[in-house]
Parts: sequence; structure tokens; C-alpha cells
Amino acid sequence: MELKYSPLKTEFSKSFYLERKVAPYFGSDWHYHNEYELLLTLKGEGLRIVGDNIDQFTAPELIFMGTKLPHLFKNKDEGKEVDYIILKFGDTISGQQLFNIPEFKSVKKFLDRSNRGILFSKEAVKSVQPLILEMFECSEIQKLFNFIKIFEILSTETECQYLASENFSMNEVHNDEFRIQKVMDFMNEEYYRDITLDDLADIANMTKNSFCRYFKNKTGKTPFQVIREYRINKACQMLINGNKSITEVCFDTGFNSFSTFNRIFKNLKNISASEYKNQYTQLSA
Repeated sequence: MELKYSPLKTEFSKSFYLERKVAPYFGSDWHYHNEYELLLTLKGEGLRIVGDNIDQFTAPELIFMGTKLPHLFKNKDEGKEVDYIILKFGDTISGQQLFNIPEFKSVKKFLDRSNRGILFSKEAVKSVQPLILEMFECSEIQKLFNFIKIFEILSTETECQYLASENFSMNEVHNDEFRIQKVMDFMNEEYYRDITLDDLADIANMTKNSFCRYFKNKTGKTPFQVIREYRINKACQMLINGNKSITEVCFDTGFNSFSTFNRIFKNLKNISASEYKNQYTQLSA
């Protein structure tokens, strides 16, 4: 299954794009785009893929996805229609950096956290669903008020769940720390080969012991935990977006033991590599 860039075909004539769709099925393209997306599913059930997360969805469900986050939704029974609402918007509203003003500080932090995809509780759905539905009937000014109110509610919601793993976008992790970023960039570029502690410590210009303490303090994990997680996430992308066998993916992502690859994959994803690949293969059938 090939990952596709899916730009918004309708030009933004307003501050955001809003559409309700009732269709026999969700689209089958695994795609990403430059806009933030709030997806409210009112009717339907099936398979949901956000980043490297695979799970079932059942309406009602509310998910918010950050920019450039790959996703796909496919309903369980293509003979049954789905009813869903899409709300998309960019970093600016009508060319203005609205989210950078002090009053929107909590919303800005919320947007920054959306790069992994956020699944909200049923209670949150009950809170914002009426506001979203009202936007199809109310005045243009009221639509904007509702838009702001929706994200005020969601930005303070604590009963929510991240979907993609925290290392799915490794090149954006800890970009405020130059030293850590250099190490992360090295892992990103050299994940397929044998990486030693000496390599990482040299890049950080630290002794091995100091580097290990520093890295654990900054990330909460050991360097090799992060490398393993990144390799498995890279393996997930290869399994989804290519035609390589699981064995080829294993060695192409830096593992030198197939049994080790299988064990770590299952530990991190709670599913075997073959089961993971089969789920995606079924989507393309």
C-alpha cells in the first residue's frame, strides 16, 4: 500500500474547511496532508490506521490529527454506509497567525501535541458534537465562535489517548535540544547499520557514561531502547509501503537476528510482524 500526499482540493475560501459525508465506505488511500484534521465519525465501524497504530473504530468517535500524519480509515462492511464530518485547517487562519496570540496558548500546545494523533473519550464527543453539527446551520460568525469553542474544549481534555508511537516522527523529537537532535538525526540516517555507544557518545561530544545519563534524563529511555523503537517503526513503514518480505525488512532495519526482530516487534506493537503486514495486505485486496 503506497503512502500518498493528499492536498486539499477545495481552496480555503473561509478560515477552515468543513464537510459532512455519507458514503458506502471510507476511502482506501493511506495518505497525509499539510492541514490539521478533526474527524468525527457519526456512523460506521472498521479499521483505523494513524501513523504506525492499527486499531478498530466504532462510531461515535472523535480523532484529531496533526499535519503530515499518515492515516487511513476503512469501514468493516462496505455494504453499510458511514457518516462522518471532516474539519480541516492550516497553521494560519485567513493568513493570520491566530494560534500564536497569548489567549490561544493552551490551543497552540494542543496543536503541537497532535503529531501522534489524539483519540478522545465518548464524553468529549458528547461535548463537541452539538457544536460541530450546529456549524452546518448557523451564521458564518457563529461558525467561527463554535470553531474556537471546540478547540478550547479539546485542548483542556485529559481523557484522551495518543495513537502513533512517540518516535513515529523521529526527526521532530526534541528539536529544541541541539545535542540530542544531532544524535537523533544520526539514528535517523544510520538506523540500518550497527550503531555503537561510542558512535553516539562521540556525536554528543561526551564520555559514554555521561552520554547515557544525559540521554536518559532527556528522553526517559536508553539510547538503544530508542534505536530499537525507531527500527521497528521504520519496519512498520516498510511493511506498509513496500513489497519487501519480512525477512528483508528485518535486516534492512539493522537487525542481525530474525528471532530478535520478531520478539522486539511483538513486544513493542503487541502483534507479530506477519500479522501486522497481513492487516495492511487485506486493505489492498
